[in-house]
Amino acid sequence: MEATFKENAKRELLGILPSSECCIKSFLSALTKADGTLEGTGRRQTLCVSLYSLDAAELVSRLFKALYPTEIGIAECRQRIAGVDRRVYRLIIPHGFTEQALEDFELIRLGEDGLPNFTRGLPERLLRKGCCMQAYFQGLFLACGSVYAPESSGAESRQGYHFELKFSDEEFANSAMELLTDMRINPRMSDRSGNKLLYVKDKDEIVRILCALGLADSAKRMRDIINERETANSLNRAIICETANMDKTFSAASRQMIAIARIKDRGEYDKLPKALKETADARAEYSEASMQELADILGVSKSCLHHRLDKLEAISSELKQ
Repeated sequence: MEATFKENAKRELLGILPSSECCIKSFLSALTKADGTLEGTGRRQTLCVSLYSLDAAELVSRLFKALYPTEIGIAECRQRIAGVDRRVYRLIIPHGFTEQALEDFELIRLGEDGLPNFTRGLPERLLRKGCCMQAYFQGLFLACGSVYAPESSGAESRQGYHFELKFSDEEFANSAMELLTDMRINPRMSDRSGNKLLYVKDKDEIVRILCALGLADSAKRMRDIINERETANSLNRAIICETANMDKTFSAASRQMIAIARIKDRGEYDKLPKALKETADARAEYSEASMQELADILGVSKSCLHHRLDKLEAISSELKQ
C-alpha cells in the first residue's frame, strides 16, 4: 500500500535526527514529555518512551545511547488507541540513568529537600539556539504530530490540508503554542475527545512548517500537490465556464429556431424583409453555430445579428398572442 503524506514526512524526519549533544537533548526533551512515562517507585523509577514504529524506536535509542553509556531496551506491545489496536515500541531507560535524563531534559529539578519536582513550561536552557528550537519541534512532531495533504488513495484519504500537534495536557499545549509563536508559526487551538490540538489549515503556512522542521522533501511535495491542484481547479473552472457558455448558446439557438418555426407555421415567413429571411435561413441551416460563427456566415457584425434575431423573436411573440 502506498505510504501517506504523513508517513513519508515522519520517515523523512527519521533521516535527519539531530547529532549535536545540545540538539539531541532538546529533541529527547520534547519526545519524552509528550510520550514518556515513569514506571516504578521512588529511586527505582524507570523512564519509558513509546514510539509507533520499530525504525523510530531504534533510531531514538541511538540518541539516548549517545548521551548515556547504557543499553536501551525495546519492548514491543499492543495498545488500544482511539478504538484501534496499535503496535507500540517502548524504549526502556534503566533506572540508574532515568533521573539524570529527566534533569538533562529539564523535566525535573531537585528541590531544596533534595527531592525531584516536575518542571512546568518550556525547557528554557535547551532552547537558547535556533537549531535546538528546531530539534525540540522535531521531537514534538515525531511524538504527537500529524500532517495531511489532499490524497485520493492510501489508508488516509484526505481532501484538505492539515497540520496538528495533539496534547493530553493543556499546559503542555500552551507551552508548545509559545514555542511555535517564537518560530513565527501561528496555530489555532481546539479540543478533541479530551485532548488539546494545535492545528494549521492554511496550505502555504504548512509548507513553512515543513521547512521549519527541516523536511525539505515533504515541503517540496506539498508545494507540488498545491500547484497540481490549483492547475486542476483552474482547468475545471475553465471547463465549467465553457460548458455554461455552450449551454447559453444552445439555449438561445433553440429559442430562435422555435421562433422561426412559428413564423413559418403562421404563414408570415414570406412577408419578412430579405435580411430577416436570410438570417432565419442561416439559423435554420446552422443550428449549432455560435453568434460569432453565424455573424461570419452572414457577413454582418455580431450586434447586427443580435438585432435581427431579436426582431424575429419579437415577431414570433406577437404571433403567439
